[in-house]
Amino acid sequence: MIDKALNKGIDVAHKRLDQAHAVALKLHRKVPARYWIATGALIGAIVAGCIAGYLQRDFGKRNLEYQPWPDMSISKAAESQMVYGRAEGDKIISPLPRGATDLLPPEGTVYAGQQFYDLAAKEIDKAKPRTSPIAGIGGADRDAALARGKEVFMHVCQACHGVDGIGQAPVTLYGVPAPTIANKLIRDRYTDGELFHIITHGTQNGNMPAHAAHVKIDDRWKVILYLRKLQQEARE
Repeated sequence: MIDKALNKGIDVAHKRLDQAHAVALKLHRKVPARYWIATGALIGAIVAGCIAGYLQRDFGKRNLEYQPWPDMSISKAAESQMVYGRAEGDKIISPLPRGATDLLPPEGTVYAGQQFYDLAAKEIDKAKPRTSPIAGIGGADRDAALARGKEVFMHVCQACHGVDGIGQAPVTLYGVPAPTIANKLIRDRYTDGELFHIITHGTQNGNMPAHAAHVKIDDRWKVILYLRKLQQEARE
């Protein structure tokens, strides 16, 4: 009885093996083994290429992007000090006032710690007796103020008045009358108060615009301090 039960189990296993063998033969006839080897090799090559591309990628650069219509996902940025919009005759069609990107803050807004200058543009005669609050500082404080004044001069003044205030800036090639300011003539002509007034409101003839919107009061005095240093070092 035990032999009969064991033989029955063996017969079932043998039958299953025969079925598996038949399936294997059928698949081998349809898809030969060389195709499976080729498919495996192709998949391996793709995986190896992906790994190599990842390892050789320059993470300091942006990824390549494909967009049929890139303007729909990445719009062109409006750079500072440019006209943003399109010209139609003498008019600029733009969502910005006058098409200018360099705009004044909304009226009535102030930032934390903001200081104010109380003289109007036409009152330059009242600015003459004003003296710089940092003209007499010395030591490390003076060095720090001169360093900041030089930084402001390079970013705000140098484009029009030239490197170290000696003139010959590129804007003069386009008819902008930006004078040399690092000389004895300008040093003796204007007081610190008058220079501060001009930086704040611009010149009355309109050649130099007002810089009050983007140069803080403290920085105006520091750039004047640095200008005085340049004027003292000037030969003329």
